[in-house]
Amino acid sequence: TTTYNAVVNDRILANTAGGAFTITLPATATLLVNDTIQIIDVTSNFATAAVTLSRNGTLIQGTADDLDLDLNGASITIMYSGPTYGWIIIGT
Repeated sequence: TTTYNAVVNDRILANTAGGAFTITLPATATLLVNDTIQIIDVTSNFATAAVTLSRNGTLIQGTADDLDLDLNGASITIMYSGPTYGWIIIGT
């Protein structure tokens, strides 16, 4: 329900009923290829109050942009693929 610093292998039940917030991904120096994180819209509220994934210096899908999760009921799994593409979406 509030800003959160994710750790590798987290399974986060995100509740944005009280408003949007940011989840900060782990820093690059701590990551290994195949590390994963899952974020689930437990209240089906992301379209009204999105969760922002802060990249924390790591690429997301090969770009240097944060990722807004704004689809109600979304469940997303991301995996660290290495420095070239960073975090990639492997499941929704």
